[in-house]
Amino acid sequence: MKRIILLALTATILTGACNKKSTFEDSGINDPKFDGTVMEYLESDPLYFDTLVRVVKYAGLEGTLNKDNLTFFAPPDPCFKKLLDVVNDYQLSLGADSVTRFEQIKPEVWKQFLDMYLFPGNRGLKDYTQVDTLALDTYKGALFESVNTVPMNIGVIYNDAISGDPSVVGGSTIIKYKGYRQLMLSYVPDEAFPYSNWINAVVSASDIAPTNGRVHRLRYMTHTFGFDPLKFIQAARERGIDEPNQ
Repeated sequence: MKRIILLALTATILTGACNKKSTFEDSGINDPKFDGTVMEYLESDPLYFDTLVRVVKYAGLEGTLNKDNLTFFAPPDPCFKKLLDVVNDYQLSLGADSVTRFEQIKPEVWKQFLDMYLFPGNRGLKDYTQVDTLALDTYKGALFESVNTVPMNIGVIYNDAISGDPSVVGGSTIIKYKGYRQLMLSYVPDEAFPYSNWINAVVSASDIAPTNGRVHRLRYMTHTFGFDPLKFIQAARERGIDEPNQ
């Protein structure tokens, strides 16, 4: 029953996300400037960021997003639903209560993992180097520390372009690295091996420009909030998960 309640709470978010799938996948050409802070930008788009806004406020990061000069790789709401699905599968395996409200998890846990998406300074797509996960010896992006000093890799994927008519056999040619460019944020699990076992999050809309930084919106279909759900679960359980009625 508790699992059903959780799914019902997130149904509206997912329905809205599906209705705007094209926006998640490809932002097209839009005016990147936003007349307001990073926090105000997130609040202006509740279809994608309603849950994110509430978690940010609960974690005590509202002031940071309103004042500091920063770059935020913003996870849309379905990324949180994916995480809570994994959390509740784990809770169920232990015979423990489901998490039906994000407030059951301590605010410092949410802050710890939100900080992984925040970086000092204002950086856009043009400020990052190329990354190719199949050719890391040549195109490895660059390592950056998030605001809580977690090592992350950020790079630009240079997609391939197709010329000619792909519907005709032999009528098209693939041109390496000449397609559209796309930011990718990667969690580096082991600092001793900085180019191994990345967990990647691809950006669907980049270079949104509020007055105090830059926002890059992550693609929800291929990302789970926190990158590594098991590490999130470990941190949440170490600090204690409240019962649903508390």
